[in-house]
Amino acid sequence: MAAAGAIATLTVLGAFAFVVLVIGNWYFFRRQEMGLLEWLRNATLWQRLAVLVDAIVTILGALDFLTILFVLL
Repeated sequence: MAAAGAIATLTVLGAFAFVVLVIGNWYFFRRQEMGLLEWLRNATLWQRLAVLVDAIVTILGALDFLTILFVLL
């Protein structure tokens, strides 16, 4: 039973981290004076790689979040 509780806690923390990540992304791109595509055109290689990693983590977080919703519903 303790292992199930630990897994559930980590899953809920992962869902919370996903929500924080989405809000952080929204805040970052709302602060910019240009749109996402224009920002990507002017970005350096490292910034583009950071955006790619961020997008992958966001998608994986969204899938984890949906899993939690389906289990709880």
